[in-house]
Amino acid sequence: MVNIMLGKETEVKLSQIPLSNGTISDRIEDMSKDILAQVFVDLISSPAKFSLQLDETTDVSNLSQLAVLVRYVKDDVLNEDFLFCKPLTTTTKAAEVKKPVDNFFKDNNLSWDVVSAVRSDRVPVTLGRKYGFGAVVKADAPHIILTHCILHRHALATKTLPPKLAEVLKIVDCVNCMQSSALRHRIFSELCKEMGSEFEVLLYHSNIRWLSRGQVLNRVFAVRVELALFLQEHQQCHADCFKN
Repeated sequence: MVNIMLGKETEVKLSQIPLSNGTISDRIEDMSKDILAQVFVDLISSPAKFSLQLDETTDVSNLSQLAVLVRYVKDDVLNEDFLFCKPLTTTTKAAEVKKPVDNFFKDNNLSWDVVSAVRSDRVPVTLGRKYGFGAVVKADAPHIILTHCILHRHALATKTLPPKLAEVLKIVDCVNCMQSSALRHRIFSELCKEMGSEFEVLLYHSNIRWLSRGQVLNRVFAVRVELALFLQEHQQCHADCFKN
């Protein structure tokens, strides 16, 4: 970044300055606070109320994390920014999910009155009619519109596709079969290099990362010639998928 903005000479000088872990951490924190302050200025100046998007997930250390994004209007354009991420140290009940949001609003002089809508993910804690997150929010702010993730509904819809469309998704099984073997993966990568392909690897798909299905299909289409040749040469069971 320094090279782009100030030139190579300045980059060399800055690279000679020793920085401790504490210095780097403090700078990252200062940058984070500055970005958040800019978001607050945009929220306050927004001509309309803003909406929140909440996602509760579990990290690699098995700790639940609540990520909150905000969507607002700025200069007649709809903007979306990351607001905060807080750990849920105890339970993940609706009241415990709402508590970090309440505390964040209190610390930054915000209230539910300036929120127009809340979008939650598909986890059970957000869905309960009486004790879910939506019901808890409605108790304090009845005006808020509650919605659930539409993309998850799209993912469920793919499970009941007509046979002709469902046939296309069988390609995902072919990709997973290719990626499950390190040997097949290496050989296919070398084949793509020899043929001058734009891509040399396929994208792996799993049910947990269900949004990747479309990207998997796009990558397969991009290397369909190479993949068909590879499957035919190695007499793979999925070779028939590429004959037509």
